Amino acid sequence: MSQPAKKSSVSLFVALFALSFFGATFGAPKAHAGFIEVGASGSYKKSNIGSDSFDESQSITGSFSYYFDESSALELSYTDGINRRVIGQGQADGQLTNMYYKMLGLDLVMTLGTREATIRPYLKIGGVYIMDKRIVTQYRSAGNTFPENTREDPPALVPSTGIGFKLALSKSLSLKVGVEAWSSRSVSEEPVTIDYSGRVGLSWMF
Repeated sequence: MSQPAKKSSVSLFVALFALSFFGATFGAPKAHAGFIEVGASGSYKKSNIGSDSFDESQSITGSFSYYFDESSALELSYTDGINRRVIGQGQADGQLTNMYYKMLGLDLVMTLGTREATIRPYLKIGGVYIMDKRIVTQYRSAGNTFPENTREDPPALVPSTGIGFKLALSKSLSLKVGVEAWSSRSVSEEPVTIDYSGRVGLSWMF
């Protein structure tokens, strides 16, 4: 995808959120005026394959949500992450693979319970725009390191979903725990595979 087309897709994605936000804000009756939630979360996972090999993943996410009422919201999020696979760490022969990705998400979030409830389960469904996805691989053999090989996936708009809960720590601050899943690439590409991530963070309501 060309750079102008990529920028156009991002602009369209953000515009959809803006239209929904302003439509809900100025089109809804005052008795049902909403409120705003800002969140920050992260994830980390490490799985040992062997004594000198492992998989590692980490990401950070920021989110902005507008609640139409106490149970439904529109959420815009941004995620920056990296997945790493190390094989033969410290050995003469080995492989290092890093996958870098950046995503914009737009979801409808449905929450159970009132705003004052201590625990509030939620379900979210929507889409993710994978802005950037690069897989960089480098091999070693007999102590010699070969040049990096980079593969870039084209930007794609894919479906996403998630579940979790919020635990109130104060009137406005909550601990947020959840699991989210999305299609690794465009669903038009075979085979269709799913990425997922567990996330823990904090959210503030205004």
